[in-house]
Amino acid sequence: MEQHIVEILVILMRDYPEGAIQPDDFEPLTNDLIRRGYTQHEIETALFWFHSRQMNSETSTVAEELSSDSFRVLHDIERAVLSPQAYGYLIELKQLGLITLTELDAIIEKAVLLGGRKVDVEEIKMFIAAQIMEQESGFNVPGMNYYLKTPSDRIQ
Repeated sequence: MEQHIVEILVILMRDYPEGAIQPDDFEPLTNDLIRRGYTQHEIETALFWFHSRQMNSETSTVAEELSSDSFRVLHDIERAVLSPQAYGYLIELKQLGLITLTELDAIIEKAVLLGGRKVDVEEIKMFIAAQIMEQESGFNVPGMNYYLKTPSDRIQ
Protein backbone atom coordinates (compact mmCIF):
# COMPACT_ATOMS: atom_id res chain seq x y z
CA MET A 1 0.00 0.00 0.00
CA GLU A 2 2.78 2.46 0.90
CA GLN A 3 4.44 2.02 -2.51
CA HIS A 4 1.11 2.82 -4.19
CA ILE A 5 0.82 6.01 -2.19
CA VAL A 6 4.30 7.04 -3.36
CA GLU A 7 3.29 6.26 -6.95
CA ILE A 8 0.17 8.42 -6.59
CA LEU A 9 2.24 11.23 -5.08
CA VAL A 10 4.60 11.10 -8.06
CA ILE A 11 1.61 11.36 -10.41
CA LEU A 12 0.28 14.34 -8.42
CA MET A 13 3.66 16.08 -8.37
CA ARG A 14 4.03 15.63 -12.13
CA ASP A 15 0.49 16.75 -12.98
CA TYR A 16 0.17 19.52 -10.37
CA PRO A 17 3.66 20.99 -9.85
CA GLU A 18 2.20 24.16 -8.33
CA GLY A 19 0.39 22.04 -5.74
CA ALA A 20 -3.13 23.30 -6.31
CA ILE A 21 -5.73 20.74 -7.34
CA GLN A 22 -8.89 22.53 -8.40
CA PRO A 23 -12.22 21.20 -7.09
CA ASP A 24 -13.28 20.46 -10.67
CA ASP A 25 -10.20 18.25 -11.13
CA PHE A 26 -10.78 16.13 -8.05
CA GLU A 27 -13.41 13.70 -9.37
CA PRO A 28 -11.76 13.06 -12.78
CA LEU A 29 -8.40 12.61 -11.04
CA THR A 30 -9.85 10.14 -8.54
CA ASN A 31 -11.63 8.19 -11.30
CA ASP A 32 -8.43 8.05 -13.37
CA LEU A 33 -6.42 6.75 -10.40
CA ILE A 34 -9.06 4.12 -9.62
CA ARG A 35 -8.92 2.98 -13.28
CA ARG A 36 -5.14 2.64 -12.86
CA GLY A 37 -5.74 0.19 -10.01
CA TYR A 38 -5.35 2.31 -6.89
CA THR A 39 -7.83 2.03 -4.03
CA GLN A 40 -9.95 4.88 -2.69
CA HIS A 41 -8.06 4.71 0.61
CA GLU A 42 -4.66 4.99 -1.12
CA ILE A 43 -5.89 7.94 -3.18
CA GLU A 44 -7.33 9.76 -0.16
CA THR A 45 -4.15 9.18 1.85
CA ALA A 46 -1.96 10.47 -0.98
CA LEU A 47 -4.19 13.50 -1.55
CA PHE A 48 -4.19 14.32 2.17
CA TRP A 49 -0.42 13.98 2.34
CA PHE A 50 0.03 16.02 -0.87
CA HIS A 51 -2.17 18.82 0.45
CA SER A 52 -0.60 18.91 3.91
CA ARG A 53 2.94 18.79 2.49
CA GLN A 54 2.14 21.69 0.13
CA MET A 55 0.65 23.71 2.99
CA ASN A 56 3.64 23.07 5.25
CA SER A 57 6.40 23.26 2.68
CA GLU A 58 9.39 23.91 4.85
CA THR A 59 12.85 23.79 3.37
CA SER A 60 15.97 23.34 5.41
CA THR A 61 18.59 26.05 5.45
CA VAL A 62 21.05 23.62 3.88
CA ALA A 63 18.67 22.97 0.97
CA GLU A 64 18.13 26.70 0.49
CA GLU A 65 21.87 27.31 0.20
CA LEU A 66 22.32 24.67 -2.50
CA SER A 67 21.64 25.41 -6.11
CA SER A 68 18.68 23.59 -7.59
CA ASP A 69 21.03 22.54 -10.39
CA SER A 70 23.29 20.68 -7.95
CA PHE A 71 23.29 16.90 -7.79
CA ARG A 72 24.65 14.25 -5.48
CA VAL A 73 27.50 12.03 -6.61
CA LEU A 74 27.28 8.49 -5.28
CA HIS A 75 30.14 6.88 -3.38
CA ASP A 76 31.42 3.57 -4.81
CA ILE A 77 29.56 1.59 -2.16
CA GLU A 78 26.33 3.49 -2.81
CA ARG A 79 26.74 2.93 -6.54
CA ALA A 80 27.20 -0.80 -5.92
CA VAL A 81 24.01 -0.99 -3.84
CA LEU A 82 21.61 1.27 -5.80
CA SER A 83 20.48 0.19 -9.24
CA PRO A 84 20.75 2.96 -11.85
CA GLN A 85 16.95 2.95 -12.13
CA ALA A 86 16.55 3.36 -8.35
CA TYR A 87 18.97 6.28 -8.25
CA GLY A 88 17.28 7.86 -11.26
CA TYR A 89 13.94 7.53 -9.49
CA LEU A 90 15.37 9.26 -6.42
CA ILE A 91 16.72 12.09 -8.56
CA GLU A 92 13.31 12.49 -10.21
CA LEU A 93 11.57 12.67 -6.83
CA LYS A 94 14.09 15.25 -5.62
CA GLN A 95 13.49 17.36 -8.75
CA LEU A 96 9.71 17.07 -8.31
CA GLY A 97 10.07 18.27 -4.72
CA LEU A 98 8.65 15.10 -3.21
CA ILE A 99 11.79 14.55 -1.14
CA THR A 100 14.40 16.95 0.16
CA LEU A 101 18.14 16.61 -0.14
CA THR A 102 18.27 15.48 3.49
CA GLU A 103 15.61 12.83 2.84
CA LEU A 104 17.50 11.70 -0.29
CA ASP A 105 20.62 11.14 1.81
CA ALA A 106 18.67 9.26 4.50
CA ILE A 107 17.07 6.96 1.90
CA ILE A 108 20.44 6.21 0.30
CA GLU A 109 21.92 5.51 3.74
CA LYS A 110 19.13 3.05 4.54
CA ALA A 111 19.62 1.29 1.21
CA VAL A 112 23.33 0.88 1.94
CA LEU A 113 22.55 -0.58 5.36
CA LEU A 114 20.65 -3.43 3.69
CA GLY A 115 23.91 -5.02 2.73
CA GLY A 116 25.54 -6.07 -0.50
CA ARG A 117 22.52 -6.61 -2.70
CA LYS A 118 21.15 -4.27 -5.37
CA VAL A 119 18.22 -2.12 -4.34
CA ASP A 120 15.64 -1.66 -7.10
CA VAL A 121 12.89 0.91 -7.68
CA GLU A 122 10.22 -1.06 -5.78
CA GLU A 123 12.39 -1.20 -2.66
CA ILE A 124 13.20 2.50 -3.03
CA LYS A 125 9.47 3.23 -3.04
CA MET A 126 9.22 1.43 0.30
CA PHE A 127 12.08 3.52 1.73
CA ILE A 128 10.51 6.72 0.40
CA ALA A 129 7.14 5.88 1.93
CA ALA A 130 8.75 5.21 5.29
CA GLN A 131 10.89 8.35 5.11
CA ILE A 132 8.25 10.86 4.12
CA MET A 133 5.35 9.43 6.06
CA GLU A 134 7.15 8.98 9.35
CA GLN A 135 8.01 12.69 9.30
CA GLU A 136 4.41 13.81 8.85
CA SER A 137 2.34 13.95 12.01
CA GLY A 138 -0.28 11.28 12.11
CA PHE A 139 1.45 9.02 9.60
CA ASN A 140 3.13 5.88 10.78
CA VAL A 141 4.05 3.06 8.49
CA PRO A 142 3.39 0.05 10.74
CA GLY A 143 6.41 -2.10 11.36
CA MET A 144 8.65 -0.25 8.95
CA ASN A 145 9.75 2.72 11.05
CA TYR A 146 11.89 0.72 13.43
CA TYR A 147 13.55 -1.46 10.83
CA LEU A 148 14.28 1.34 8.38
CA LYS A 149 15.94 3.63 10.88
CA THR A 150 19.68 3.82 11.01
CA PRO A 151 21.41 2.43 14.12
CA SER A 152 22.17 5.99 15.29
CA ASP A 153 18.42 6.78 15.18
CA ARG A 154 17.67 3.85 17.49
CA ILE A 155 20.42 4.55 20.05
CA GLN A 156 19.43 7.21 22.54
